[in-house]
Amino acid sequence: MAQSSNIDGISIHILPNGMTVTLERLPYLHSATAGVWVQSGSANEQPHEAGVAHFLEHLFFKGTKNRNVRQIMEAIEGRGGHLNAFTSREHTCLHVRMLSRHIHTGIEILGDLVNNSLFNDVEKERNVILEEIATIEDTPDDYVHDLLTEYHWPNHPLGRPIFGGVESVSGLTRDHMQTFYNTWYAPENLYFSVAGNFDEGAVLEQISGLFENIPARQIPALDAGPSFHAGVNILPRDIGQAHVCLGFPGPTLCDQERYICDLLSSVLGGGSTSRLFERIREDEGLAYAIYTFHAFHQSTGMLGVYAAVAPQNFKKVMGLVFEELRRIREESLSEEELDMNREQIKGNLLMAMENTSTRMSRMAKSMMYYGRILTVEEIIRHVDEVTCEDIQRIAQNTFTPEKCAVVVLGPTNGCKLDRVPL
Repeated sequence: MAQSSNIDGISIHILPNGMTVTLERLPYLHSATAGVWVQSGSANEQPHEAGVAHFLEHLFFKGTKNRNVRQIMEAIEGRGGHLNAFTSREHTCLHVRMLSRHIHTGIEILGDLVNNSLFNDVEKERNVILEEIATIEDTPDDYVHDLLTEYHWPNHPLGRPIFGGVESVSGLTRDHMQTFYNTWYAPENLYFSVAGNFDEGAVLEQISGLFENIPARQIPALDAGPSFHAGVNILPRDIGQAHVCLGFPGPTLCDQERYICDLLSSVLGGGSTSRLFERIREDEGLAYAIYTFHAFHQSTGMLGVYAAVAPQNFKKVMGLVFEELRRIREESLSEEELDMNREQIKGNLLMAMENTSTRMSRMAKSMMYYGRILTVEEIIRHVDEVTCEDIQRIAQNTFTPEKCAVVVLGPTNGCKLDRVPL
């Protein structure tokens, strides 16, 4: 019998084999979104198998013991639904959105994919993935982010591209997929989440029937977190713009300082009123794309800046970016600016909660990484507790030359950026 509890309108069930099920019923909707998550991604890979988690995600859709590829998609699309999947550095998710009267079909398909896939068509799918890798490498605004993580977290799984590289993907076999699946797709590593309009009792019974017979088994320990690397890496490429990424060490997923970094990122480059956007795009007209980003993982984190600039503007833009980093480090921001960014973060959070996919994902990731449901009220409380002094303290500790990694992809008009002017 499953162990059950309820918090914030979400029912939580732990099946006897250790799998976690989270359900949130929203009876005023016409649909529901269901997802099965595994707490494994590219961070769980060894160097020789880089890309195996993402490759495996593709193979789930290549036929099961019960359905061929067309039958899988007909079962979903023939009922007006949508089926997809994604792989990240620390988790993989297969998800489906269906009208409420068909959600049982979507859940059954997810169970069939995870439990009965044959891992067919390895060679055909290898070519598809190699094309994906080529697409990323031909898209400099995406590719420079992969180059930054590799440079900032060298010789560590978190630093490798999620898709793997051409060499590693070319060497993967069906045995690699099966071994990775057998190692990481264990019940205590699996999370099933459903949000929307559905019959809660019937859905829990269905999920239990699909997954409760998977035997429990021990999950290997992950590698320790990476050490960060600072410095400048300029990679010339004959393209129209220089694509720039700056990376700084950030908090982990479980560090309360992630709320401060959220606000720091928002103030610097989170929207059209942010400092970098206003200074570099609006005031100077030197860039179309400039923003900040952050990545919080279990063992580490990163706070970063991205900009795409014409070669003749590269030197000036870099000077302005570092000037703004120094300014937020040396001068306390106003309460008015903090409040405006607080409201932006809270507004984004609350409006996203109107989407069943967001609610489904929130439940699964909350249980996966925190072992409990982080309520919206709790998150908002932490955002409201951040002070101007907190933001300046984090900026002073973070924006230093010895913590800054800079990766540039493209032409720089002869500017070499020999040092980080912080």
